[in-house]
Amino acid sequence: MALIVRNIMTTRLVTVEPDDTLAHAANLIRQHQFHHLPVARKMTLVQGEAKRVLVLEGLLTAQDIDMVAELDRQNPSQTLPWQERRVIEVMHRAAIRVTPVASVASVAQMLVQRGLNYVPVVEYLPIEEERRAVLVGLLTRSDLLMALAQAMGAFEPGMQLDIALPMGDITPLTKTLLFAAELRMPVRSIMAAPLQSGVPLVATLRLGTINPAPLLHRLREVGIGYSFGDPLVEGDAPHG
Repeated sequence: MALIVRNIMTTRLVTVEPDDTLAHAANLIRQHQFHHLPVARKMTLVQGEAKRVLVLEGLLTAQDIDMVAELDRQNPSQTLPWQERRVIEVMHRAAIRVTPVASVASVAQMLVQRGLNYVPVVEYLPIEEERRAVLVGLLTRSDLLMALAQAMGAFEPGMQLDIALPMGDITPLTKTLLFAAELRMPVRSIMAAPLQSGVPLVATLRLGTINPAPLLHRLREVGIGYSFGDPLVEGDAPHG
C-alpha cells in the first residue's frame, strides 16, 4: 500500500490570521524557530455538529518579513512601521497545495523539482455555500526525511548491510534474502535506488540483528560482495 501524505504530515499547526500584525507573526517565527507560517482564517464548518476550522488564505515566510523590514529601514517615511502592518499585506497566495491522500512519492518529487521546503495540506469542504481549502496539515522536507528513516528501520535495533549489485544484477540481493530467511534473521527494510545511470548498483538492507556473522559467512561462501556501516560506492573493494 502506497504511503500517503496523511501518514506523515505535521498536524500540530501554528498559524497566523490575515489581520494579525507582522510583529506578532515575527514573534511566532522566532519563538518556534520556523521559516514559514500558514495564514488561515477561522471559520465554522456545519456538517452535523458545527466546528471551527482553519481556511487557508496564504503563506508568510521569514524572508517576507525581513524584506518588508529592510524596505522600512530604507524608507522610514512609511505611514506605519513594518511591525504594525498586517499579514494580509505581505503574505503570498498558497498556489501549490496537496490533499491528505496524495502519494508521498509524488509530493516529494514536486518539492524537489520546484525547490520547495514545505507544502500545505488541505481538504476542500463546503463552507458558507462555497468549497474552501481547509488547512489540515503541513508537509515539510523534514517530515519526508523522518518518514524515510522510519521506513528504512533506522530507529529499530539492528544494523545496515549493503549488497553489491554488479551491473544492476539483483541476483545477489535475492540470494541474501533467501539466506536471511533460512537463518531466521529479520530484514527491516530494503532499498535499491538507481543512483548511477538509472541502474541500482547497491542494495541497502536493514537487518534486525546486531550479530550478522552467520549471514556474512554465507555471503562469503558464495562470493557476494557486501559492506556494512557505509554504503558501497564505485571503486570500493567489497568483501566476498
